[in-house]
Amino acid sequence: MDRRTLIVGLGVAATWFSISGCAGLVFSGRSSERAGTAAVKTPLDKQLAELADPFFHDYATGKSVDTLFSEMARTGVISTQHGINHDKLASMARYEPLRRYKGFYYTQTELDLYALAYLDTDTYPAS
Repeated sequence: MDRRTLIVGLGVAATWFSISGCAGLVFSGRSSERAGTAAVKTPLDKQLAELADPFFHDYATGKSVDTLFSEMARTGVISTQHGINHDKLASMARYEPLRRYKGFYYTQTELDLYALAYLDTDTYPAS
């Protein structure tokens, strides 16, 4: 066997291995999604699950997840792709008045974020 045939053969083998490896990952990912075994959370889902706290039960009573989510997304505090915008939250905290809730001080946006996280725990339980 000459060098040219060896090099072409190695190139074909490397290409085949790389394509078959990628195809295996793609197909295994699709099958697990169909089976429902791999529920992938977005950054926002994970962050809300971490913030969920029963301490905010009373504040969240009577509030709507859709309303809270829409308002927070409109102001740029949350995004389904990027999660919680901590810079925006800190910026809003500079001018929002503080409210007292169960002996602690929060801004309205913070309370709404905690309420959203608490209400959203049924959909995305903290792990």
